[in-house]
Amino acid sequence: MKELGIEPDRKVYNAVIHALAKGKLVNEAFNLMKTMEEKGVAPNIVTYNSLIKPLCKTRKVGEAKGAFDDMLKRGLSPTIRTYHAFFRILRTGEEVFALLEKMRKMGCQPTNDTYIMLIRKFCRWRQLENVFKLWDEMSENGISPDRSSYIVLIHGLFLNGKLDAAHKYYTEMKEKQLLPEPKIDEMLQTWLSNKQIAEGQMTELTGNQLDCGHSGDQTRGIPKRSHERNFLRQPETRKVVRERGFSFWEP
Repeated sequence: MKELGIEPDRKVYNAVIHALAKGKLVNEAFNLMKTMEEKGVAPNIVTYNSLIKPLCKTRKVGEAKGAFDDMLKRGLSPTIRTYHAFFRILRTGEEVFALLEKMRKMGCQPTNDTYIMLIRKFCRWRQLENVFKLWDEMSENGISPDRSSYIVLIHGLFLNGKLDAAHKYYTEMKEKQLLPEPKIDEMLQTWLSNKQIAEGQMTELTGNQLDCGHSGDQTRGIPKRSHERNFLRQPETRKVVRERGFSFWEP
């Protein structure tokens, strides 16, 4: 471009800064930002997001926070993309809720995508109390859960063994005319069918025990292999496989 006498504009600088930061060439990225200023091209929020996002991805947290502070000094307001970059590298629930509070105070409200990201994160951490806290917060903030929100919540509950809760939100999702994820739909239908069979077997077993109690022999009427047929008492031995960004039990 220089050989042709063409000066790069802000878009070009932003793209190169992003590429440098992504390639872990942090000093070069910051130096290029200084160069663009010297050329009369002021960095904007896109410039800083181009720098912060790859820095967070490569776990260069100190540099990312430094860029964030410099951005604030310039009077630039962080966008939802800025906060999402930091949310992805947080390690505790306390950090997550502290950043949520900070972004609200700075006039940036969480979106559906924000809640989906954080619900998925808390499901991985097995912090279901925080999952439901965020789910309730969505409604309080006037955000109606969409199809993706339900899929992430149901999937997370399912993998955490909260099958009754997963089925509850699955039913709620269908009542709202939202199409379930086919794999999750299949797994919940299978679970529900097996649950009904198991409940039927338990009812039959209870009846047999009562009959035997009346006859004076409480052991004669118990099926020998009833405990083996009760799937609720068996450990899950299937492998977990990944497909289209989700984890599922192997059929």
